[in-house]
Amino acid sequence: MRLSALAITLCVLLPAARLAQAADDDTIRLKPNGNAVGTISKMTATEVSLDMNGGQKRTIPVNEIETIIFAGEPAEMRQVRSHIGNGNYEAALNALEKISQMTLSSESVQLDVAFYSALCRSRIALAGGGDVGKAGGLMRQFVSKSATNYHHLQAAEILGDLFAAVGRFDLAYEQYSLVEKAPWPDYKLRAGVAKGRVLAAQKKYPEALTAFEGVIKLAGDSPGAAANQKLAAELGKAICLANTDKVDEGIKLVQQVIDASSPEDNDLNARAYLALGNCYKQKPGAVKDTLDAFLHVDLLYFQNREVHAEALSNLSRLFNETGHPERALQASQVLKERYPGSVWAKN
Repeated sequence: MRLSALAITLCVLLPAARLAQAADDDTIRLKPNGNAVGTISKMTATEVSLDMNGGQKRTIPVNEIETIIFAGEPAEMRQVRSHIGNGNYEAALNALEKISQMTLSSESVQLDVAFYSALCRSRIALAGGGDVGKAGGLMRQFVSKSATNYHHLQAAEILGDLFAAVGRFDLAYEQYSLVEKAPWPDYKLRAGVAKGRVLAAQKKYPEALTAFEGVIKLAGDSPGAAANQKLAAELGKAICLANTDKVDEGIKLVQQVIDASSPEDNDLNARAYLALGNCYKQKPGAVKDTLDAFLHVDLLYFQNREVHAEALSNLSRLFNETGHPERALQASQVLKERYPGSVWAKN
């Protein structure tokens, strides 16, 4: 049977019509999968309201949102999100540069472009490949304009990381405190660990211990991400114990975390061996154990910029103290070359 000319025309035009209709809709991609389609009627830092096709209304918490594809946004934005999802921040920035030259009539799309630009530069900088100060300036500018945007809390958390990376622990604490006010446990746990770390970095060990114990209590026996944050908090607690005359208790706690952690969890293991080195630093006569722990980070977990920089700083000092000036110089040079903006490179 042959299709009539009218039928052929309809077959061609109907998919195009559907695409045109989709372009007029906002699409919210949900975690772990699924979409909600309609028109966004309201947005805050914690939830997005959607008028769905058929007259239904739906309010979606931000922690359930993977991303939002806004009606009328440039097609290149999908490419940007794909690159970011794959960790290819340089490619995402190249795509964003093309978009920045376009006329973006929607404020939501303008904010999306600003956020992703700041995000890419922040990730690159925190990995040691860019200027932390410049990235922080962009992210701080976004945070100041995005109080009712669904990226706001994520941006505040990253801004806190940027402040911490350059030693502005007071400002980092402010951002993490903002994130901690979110109504979801996963945000509270991450923010609590981050607050504890910046307090410990300032040698405010009793306050840091309180923050870490709060995370441990909130996490309880929950699995998944909550369990990982609990382990991270236990590492922070161990450092606090070691610096308040409970060194052996701190070392024991770190060893328990190492035993409980997955070998594939590079970030947690990096922090665990860093914590072990910092605990042994407080134990008289434990120079070899201290060196071994920091060397473990340098040799196996150098991908973690923040942790590696701190380990190199300690190795430089320890090698000098143990009569290995050439190795001390090597550690110092790597630190300054790879992480020039790090607070550890300035110590």
